[in-house]
Amino acid sequence: MYESHFGISGPPFQLSPDPSFYFDSHGHHDALAVLRRALDAPGGFVVVSGEIGAGKTTLVRTLLSQLDTHNVVVGQVLTTQLDDAELLRAILLAFGAPSRSGSPAELGEALRQYLAGLAREGRRAVLIIDEAQHLERSAFEWLIELEKGGGAGLQVCLIGQPELRDLVASGDLIRLRERVAVSCHLGPLSPDETGGYIRHRLAKVGWTGSPGFDDAAFVEVHRWSHGIPRRINLLCNRLMLACFLGGRKRIDAALVEQTARDLRAEIGDTGPVPPELPVLRELAPIAPPTAPRVGDAVPAPIPEPAPESTLAPVPPPVAAPAAPVTPEPPPWPYAGGEARPLLCVAASQSDHVKAAALMRALAAREGLPVTLLVRCYANNAFERHRDLFAGLEMPQRLINLGIAGGTYAGRAAELMKRFEFVVDQCVPSAVIVFDGSDAALSCGLVASRKGLPVMHVGAGIRTHEQAGAGDITRRLTDQLADVLYTADSQANEQLAQESVASERVCFAGNLLADALQFALRCKLAVPSPRERLALPANFLSGRNGYGVVALQGLQEINDRLALAELIDIVRTVAHDVPLVWPMVPGTAEHLAKYRLDRLLGREPIAGRPPQSHPSFVQLLANATCVITDSWTVQEEATILSIPCLTVGSGPERGITVAQGSNLFVGRNKALATRIVWDCIFNGGKRGRVPEYWDGEAGARIADHLAAFLQTRPQVVDLSLPV
Repeated sequence: MYESHFGISGPPFQLSPDPSFYFDSHGHHDALAVLRRALDAPGGFVVVSGEIGAGKTTLVRTLLSQLDTHNVVVGQVLTTQLDDAELLRAILLAFGAPSRSGSPAELGEALRQYLAGLAREGRRAVLIIDEAQHLERSAFEWLIELEKGGGAGLQVCLIGQPELRDLVASGDLIRLRERVAVSCHLGPLSPDETGGYIRHRLAKVGWTGSPGFDDAAFVEVHRWSHGIPRRINLLCNRLMLACFLGGRKRIDAALVEQTARDLRAEIGDTGPVPPELPVLRELAPIAPPTAPRVGDAVPAPIPEPAPESTLAPVPPPVAAPAAPVTPEPPPWPYAGGEARPLLCVAASQSDHVKAAALMRALAAREGLPVTLLVRCYANNAFERHRDLFAGLEMPQRLINLGIAGGTYAGRAAELMKRFEFVVDQCVPSAVIVFDGSDAALSCGLVASRKGLPVMHVGAGIRTHEQAGAGDITRRLTDQLADVLYTADSQANEQLAQESVASERVCFAGNLLADALQFALRCKLAVPSPRERLALPANFLSGRNGYGVVALQGLQEINDRLALAELIDIVRTVAHDVPLVWPMVPGTAEHLAKYRLDRLLGREPIAGRPPQSHPSFVQLLANATCVITDSWTVQEEATILSIPCLTVGSGPERGITVAQGSNLFVGRNKALATRIVWDCIFNGGKRGRVPEYWDGEAGARIADHLAAFLQTRPQVVDLSLPV
């Protein structure tokens, strides 16, 4: 997210192993030399141990990148306490060999045949098993037989935590010790090497000195990370983000200490705090951080009920939101006056997130009238995301239409009736709608028939489904709007293909990037996500990190079989990465109805109530990957460069696949497994952030809207029927 701001080509401190970032410390250099000699001779076992994040996998992948791929086939397996059959299937999948169901004996024979085929071709196989300390004892026995038998030339590389050394040295694994060709253990970096490591990774992405690092900051990073590369990456990534969000130019020891303490609180690290250093060099003067613009707080939230679920424990339910009130003639000073307000129409959760970002930008732009937020439906979106509206004087700017229940046609008719009432009372200068939703079309029609300009934010997006109802609604909204604010180049091309006049189109960018930056700056009442979400100890600090599940509008929710297939994908991913699932009530209800929640309860999956946008974004920002069906989450993952797996039968958000970090999985469990392994071993698909997804979309819209209103004749006929 901060890469373009600092002029670097990519994320320098990603947590996943990447041989291109290999740092040749003294310990890694010696270990690499030993491993090279071991792999020169085919056969045997190689054992690499070290603390979590010491660089074991990066070391091995660096070595493998130097092998002749014409003669060597590499398979990589991440195992978390798999039984023999599951491990054998995982190995076949890792080598790209045909996999099938069957007993361990049948699967073992299939693997032998595959290895024998490689041997006949004059090729050999290298099998990498990560987290090998979790292997069952029986797995070591048949791995020994595979490595010895048939002249297949299989080399097995076992990577694990220090417990792996103890396991290999145990009395009942004598046969394994006899087959170990070489064993090495990786320790931490020294204080001097820590500074060199940080500079090395920054140089790999074209760092030119911004932000700067004080020498004392390197010492402080070593103090808090203990020289473990993964901890260094985690801390330095957060330091870069803090500089970006706070407008800092340099990183000093004080910032390192504060950031490290924040990280400890987030992951629930209760270990002893590292002792303070006796002497620190004098720090260079730095500018104070730029504080986010926050005005008066909005009223206290109305809590929402937590969904019933048999998943991991959740906070107890609280009182339901108060029922919305149909609008009455308000004492607004704007009605009929010269300062005719802007009406910003919000229906869905994502509408409210974007509306908050836009209202903040409009309020900061001189020459624009006040903006009122018109909430269409009786949902909890405003209360959930109230932190995003801080400082916008929302009690005076909030209009609740309170549409609830009824048929689709009945809701649309009632919405148009109530919105016409608001228009007649406010006499707005323009109406702003989002993403071509049903509510956007209904309110846009009212405004258009009364001669009011309609500004469509998020125009031009299509799924290209044949006769899809969503695309039809989006297209109709585009047709009636006076100005089409687009978020990406694909939307621009789509509107050009539909012969939309270019003067109606303004390429503004994605408001979600604006909202996301503000959400990252928000100071939550409980800053630690572990405490805020009541997660088990160390749930967020495992070796492979954690994933986030965000299934918000499953088309398959009423189909038990289809929903079960998606739950099976989630469970499979949880074998490798523990998952946090903020669950919308509808999904929780159907899981309970179909008794699928019992399946989730057996896995490391923490089901939680829906989160506010700041809470969700701060959880997502540090995730290994996200599983979703939501266009909004796909976009947020791309902005944050978080690998995204889009599941279900619905269409993906095209630009996030073409340019961003998104991959479409559908219901393919095997594909999901491969993508997650790629996230763990290689960092997964990161993509690039599309043009104008830079946090300035609201400012561009505000500038364009101000110019538009100055040239637009303000003629409104409120007598027109709707």
